[in-house]
Amino acid sequence: MISSDSSAQTEDAAIEGLRGLAALVVVAVHFAPLVTPAGGPWGFAASGVDLFFVLSGFVFAPYFFGRRLAWAPHLVRRAFRLYPLYLTALAVYVLLKLPDPAATRHLAEHVFMLHTLRSPEVAFFYNGAFWSLPPEVEFYLALPLAAGLLRGRGFGMLFAAALGLHLALVALADGAQPASPASIATIHLPGLLVEFCLGAAAWQLAREGGARRLRMLAGLLVLAVMLWLYSTYIAEDPARAQFTAHWLAGNVGVGAACGYALVVSALAGRPNPSGWRLRLCLLGGQLSYGVYLFHNALLQMRVKYGWPIDGWVAVACCLLATLALAWVLHHAIEAPARDFGRNLSRRLAPARLA
Repeated sequence: MISSDSSAQTEDAAIEGLRGLAALVVVAVHFAPLVTPAGGPWGFAASGVDLFFVLSGFVFAPYFFGRRLAWAPHLVRRAFRLYPLYLTALAVYVLLKLPDPAATRHLAEHVFMLHTLRSPEVAFFYNGAFWSLPPEVEFYLALPLAAGLLRGRGFGMLFAAALGLHLALVALADGAQPASPASIATIHLPGLLVEFCLGAAAWQLAREGGARRLRMLAGLLVLAVMLWLYSTYIAEDPARAQFTAHWLAGNVGVGAACGYALVVSALAGRPNPSGWRLRLCLLGGQLSYGVYLFHNALLQMRVKYGWPIDGWVAVACCLLATLALAWVLHHAIEAPARDFGRNLSRRLAPARLA
């Protein structure tokens, strides 16, 4: 856990701040129905998940380009980073389902990250935001293999293969059959690896330096175009130009990831700010996972317990409660578990990699 600005200098404040932004963008898409009719351009805020995938690819990019990776310490670190807070969140959502006898119906599938392999009903049974965790886990599992095979060479071929596989799956996926094999694969690593690769490409661009402002403007332009396409062809009239809408819907995440990758490459690696801006960025990164996991719990509590709040008051109350809960659980569970995992991984690491 980072406890002071001096030790915080080892973190990239831009990346941590973008984690916090990604979580808030996802919160926006789920809180928006409290203040605006369902649907519409707000749905594009779901692309905050794509920003998370890009950031994961960015953070682990050195292993695509030659850095050695010991698989056992890596998986230990990832397990203690991901699972303790996730299992806590899962327990909260199970409790919110009680006393419904079906409260534990899909618990085992969620514990083992298998909840997105059957149907949307299973995937979204507890918390819709849980759908993005299986591809993240799959990326962690595949990373040692990819790092060992590439050994700093052939990343371009991996990127091209990932993009081709994504496009093929989108073409084969049937929007009317969300449980078809191709549709399921689009929300797992086969369909999403290209977004992690975009994050790795952003890392390489950031190392090259130069033209930061141009990359920033290009990234924002790409995001603006994707928002316009989404609003015009999907959010406003999904039935119009059905194939076009299906094609755009299947690729809007990759399009957004392209824009995010350019923005990340422009922001990353710059000197960290100081004072409150540094603390705010680091706080955003620290709370991002908890905010992502628990924000829907506040919406469920509002309905279950009949909280007499609505509109912007409900948004403000639920957001503040989510931030407070994320802060408490970060210090009580997330940070201690992460530190334990790091210490354990050091004991498992070969001496030459420690």
